[in-house]
Order: sequence, then structure tokens, then C-alpha cells
Amino acid sequence: MTDLPTWITTGKDVLLGLAAIVTSSVAIIGLRRWRTELRGKADFEIARGLARATYKLRNELESYRAPFVRGGEFPDSYYQARTKTAQDEAQGWAHVYANRWRFVAAAVEEFDSHTLEAEALWGSMARKKAEALRECIGSLNAATEAVLSDKAQGGADFRADPEFGKRMRSDLSSSRSDTNNKLTASITVAVGDIEEMLRPHLARK
Repeated sequence: MTDLPTWITTGKDVLLGLAAIVTSSVAIIGLRRWRTELRGKADFEIARGLARATYKLRNELESYRAPFVRGGEFPDSYYQARTKTAQDEAQGWAHVYANRWRFVAAAVEEFDSHTLEAEALWGSMARKKAEALRECIGSLNAATEAVLSDKAQGGADFRADPEFGKRMRSDLSSSRSDTNNKLTASITVAVGDIEEMLRPHLARK
């Protein structure tokens, strides 16, 4: 028959074993909870960063496309020429849009940086959403080149293809309130799709 000291020793070992199991389980649960909280914070911070970068890019695109051009945006040489040639006109407008583009380029760089972080965490979906807005920027670049080329040719390019000229001018210059503008609508949709992707991550905090 097992004596009492043996029972006590066995019981103590069992209790110690159970305590170790409980401690280990609590540690695992705590680690998982910590990882979940950490992932949630990372999701929120990356979503917030991409949201800010998206809105900044949208605003800079609006400024770039603003129909109103202040006199101070043109170079001094633009006003010094008494009779402006087609090249003078093209160079003057190129100066305007080159200066405006500096702000867009900075916003694009920030947007791309946050997009890479989002892609690393959420996969290719983030990149696809961002690419739609990037395509709008590509259309804007093409419109800028076409309009400046037309000015350098004294309007000959667009006289040969009026519909193309109308489309390029519309892409280059438009206000945000012009809901009928095709490129403006595309930018709005692209920004909206990014907002929809980010909304669940921003709600986790």
C-alpha cells in the first residue's frame, strides 16, 4: 500500500504539472492577443498613412489641373517678348506646369511609399487599387505633353484632330466641381476605391 508521503509527493508533482500547463496556455493566449493587437495597430497606422497620402495626391492633382493660372506662374521672359511666337507660348506654359508638377511629384513619391507598405501587409489588392490612381496620372502626363506640343505648333496639332484636342484640354484643365469631366470622374472613383479598402482597417483601432 502506498504510504501518505508518496501520495503527497505525487499530488505535488501533478499540481506542478498542471500549473505549468496553465501558465504555458496563458502565455500562448497572451502572445496571440499581443500579436493581434500589434497587427491591428500596424493595419491602422498603414491605413491612416495611405489615406493621408491619397488625399494629398488628389489635392495636388486638383491644383495642377486648376483652370485659373496666375500671372506670376509664367516666367518673366514670357512678358518681355512683345510678339510671342508659338515657341514662346509653349515655353511659358511648360514653365507653369513644370512648377505645378513639383508638388504632384512629391505627393506621388509619398503615395508610392505608403502603397508599398500596404502591399507588404495586405497583398496585391493594395497595389491594384493604387494603380488605378496611377493610371489617371499617366493620362494627365499625356494630356500635358499633347497640349504643350500643340502650342509649340501654333495649334496645328489640334486643328488636325479637334476631338483629340478637346479631350486633351479637358484632361489637363478642369475643376473638381466639374462632375462631367472624364478624368476628374476617374480620379474620384480611384480615390473612392482606396477609401473603401482602407475603411475596415481604420475602424479597428
